[in-house]
This record gives sequence, structure tokens and C-alpha cells, in this order.
Amino acid sequence: MVLSLIYPDCPNGNGRQIALAGIDMVLGAVDNVFVYPSLDIDRLQNALSRTISLWPIVAGRLHVIDNEHYFIELSDNPIPFTYTENEELERWPIVPVVAERATLQPFVDSVPAEPARDESLVRFKVTRLVRSSEYVLGVSFYHMIGDADTYIHFLSDLSCLYQNLEPILPKPIFERHLWIKKDGSHTVDYSLMPLLKQLADARKRDIVIASILEEQATTDPLHMSFSSEQLTKLRSLAEGKSKDVTIQDALSAYLIVTLNKYVFSTHEHILRINNIINYRGISDSLAPRGQVDNSIMFMLSDDFADPLSLSSMAKTIRTSINKARNESFLARWLVSVDLLMRDIHKQGEAWNFASYANEVWMNSNWKYDWASQVDFGMTDRCRFHTTGESKLSFRVFRLNPVQNTNGSWTRDRQGAEVSFRIPKGDAKDKFIVAWQNDVKNNFENV
Repeated sequence: MVLSLIYPDCPNGNGRQIALAGIDMVLGAVDNVFVYPSLDIDRLQNALSRTISLWPIVAGRLHVIDNEHYFIELSDNPIPFTYTENEELERWPIVPVVAERATLQPFVDSVPAEPARDESLVRFKVTRLVRSSEYVLGVSFYHMIGDADTYIHFLSDLSCLYQNLEPILPKPIFERHLWIKKDGSHTVDYSLMPLLKQLADARKRDIVIASILEEQATTDPLHMSFSSEQLTKLRSLAEGKSKDVTIQDALSAYLIVTLNKYVFSTHEHILRINNIINYRGISDSLAPRGQVDNSIMFMLSDDFADPLSLSSMAKTIRTSINKARNESFLARWLVSVDLLMRDIHKQGEAWNFASYANEVWMNSNWKYDWASQVDFGMTDRCRFHTTGESKLSFRVFRLNPVQNTNGSWTRDRQGAEVSFRIPKGDAKDKFIVAWQNDVKNNFENV
């Protein structure tokens, strides 16, 4: 094992401090893994050095004052880069996009959940599988730097520079919108509290973690794949006369309808969905495209008028998303959440991200093509994996490419893989049988 320290090619941080908003205060790192048929390590390290120069925030350090005010100092520190070799694995296994943590853990040098002041916020690790000559790139990215949009933007720039291409536009914007006013006149909009019960129900962190671990013990993981043709079919069934229903709306509605029809009794029916939404580009005054931060919100839908109707449910989902993207509503939501999150962290608590009765979460990355945007020029030969499954919390990603028996690669770029955890017992079997029957009948009975 060899540890290198990758310094910025041209330091640009100059000690600036980026103040974080309350909505940025998400503890922990996101660990992702990419698998390639080949990789030039020297070239990768050189590209990383150049990328850090464009992204000085990833070479920064976290500062916390009074457990309430968070900053990232652009200190131009090096990023740890570990290289090692594995002679045990014959080749990279066929695993879901959202893989078991134990599968990916050996291939990632994880950033601590609460890094010390002198610890790096981003860490790289490359493992060469000697027997297959494949390369596994593990990246650990601290969540306070930014969300999935920020993360993939950074790695896309790295992929471009590895290929000697120009980084993608827009360029990253590091200064963040701070919702608190200096005169202290900002207040929580309590009319929004029915939508923010996860924050209202904040608990000490160890209590929240214990409830999540209990849910892990009483549920099983479930993974399912949808081809691009199947997703198009679901959308055609869901949209009816409402042409603004998206493929994601239709997929969300299908998953819930299937649970309600075949798994849950009437009093257990899913009646609402909490969507994680990226609000970049709605208003430059709130978050322009290219903003490096956590420009995400969660929006709880109204109750479904008919919990067994695909089209009715899809329209309700779309209505809630459209409401969330209203600039006036969004500004009120952001100020309230910013204040609540600051208070939660000051008290040493965490918002309650355990499941709620009659509700599901949807955290979709379907808009982000990780396996393509971070392929280092190896088109349709890069596989992407991440971790993190929760009870009735749907995670959606693009399908990975598949290697055929003759060594060639194929990929359904518009297909999707869904992962979540479902209660133990016969629920998983019921759901899978219903889904497979729908696939067999081209969803005509949905």
C-alpha cells in the first residue's frame, strides 16, 4: 500500500473561509466506487492535482464554532491518495448499484463522520485487482462540501482533465447563500411545520442512529431494474392528459401502488411521499447552476386521493414538486430549515430520518449518469456503486453497463435501478412476484 499526498497544481484557496448554511449541516461522507478496465495512476494523480486547483474547497478544512457556525477554510491542503493491490478477487463481482457497505468498504478510505480540524474532507483510494487487471476507484466526499450535484460536478471535471478535455460548464461557485440575517429578524415559518416534522422530531444523535439500526435489523434489501422501454411504458400509463408527469413521477407512483396493492393492508397504505429535490436553477438569487453546496430540499406530498391509482398518484407527486419549485415558497422553506438545522446541531441532535407510518422517501439520482460522467473516456465500461439503503426509502440510479460473454460491453443508458429496504417476512416475495408479473404482462394490469 502506498499513500501519496496530492497537492493543488496551482493553489487558489488562499485561506478564504466559506461560511456554511444550516442546510449544509449534514454529518458524514458519501462513499462512491467506480470500476474501470484500466487506469493510468500517474495520469490520474496529475489530473487530480489540476482539479483541486479549480476546486480549492475539496482541499479545505472544516471549522466549527459553538457547534452552530460551520466554515470550510480553503487552506490548499493536499488530498490523501492511496494505491494498493488485491490478489484475492478474481474480478469485480456483479453487485447492485447500491451495494452492501461490507462489499465496498475495503475499497474506500472513508472520511470520518465528524472530521477533526486537521483532517481531509475528500479522500481517494485506488485498488488494482491483479487477477483481472481491473481498477477500483473509491472516493469519500464529505457531505458538508455539497450534495450529489456538487459531487458529480467535481468528479466530472476530474474525468475531463484526465482526458485532457476542458472541464464542464458552469464553473463551480463556492460562496453560499446564507439565510440568516445579521439583524436577527429571520424567523421560522411555523405554517410549514407539517412538512418539516423530521426536524421537529429531532433527537439526540445516538437515539436517531439506534432507531435506524433497528429498522435495518427488521428489514431486507430489495433491488429491481427497469429498462428504458419499461419506464417509457409506465410514464404513458401514468400521464393520461397530464403531460407534465415525468418518468420519475411514474416510477415513484408505480412502486407505491405495488406496495399498496400487494404488500400492505389498507391501514398500512402509503399515502404520502417525501421527495428529495434539487432546487438549483430555479432562481439565481437562491442557487444558480454550478452552486457548490447542498441545494436540496425535501417536499412532502399531499395525501393521495386514490392510493391504488397510478395516474392519480403521479399527478399528486408532480403537483408537490411544482409547489416546491415556486420561488416564494422555496425561500420561506429554506429560511425555516436553515434556522431549525442550526438549532438542531447546536443541541447536539440529528433530524429524525427514520421512517414514518404511511410515508416513503424518494431520493433519486436518475438525472445523474455517474457511470458516464466519471468514465475517464472509457465509454460504457465504467461501473458505479454507492451505499446506503433505508426502510421504504427509494434510491434510483442509472443502470450500469454489462459485459457480455464475448467481452463486449452494452448499456441501457435510460434504464433505472431501484433499491430500498422492505419489512422482513413475506413482503419482499409478494412485491417481487407482483413486479415480475407486471413486467411479464408489459404492465397492462397496472
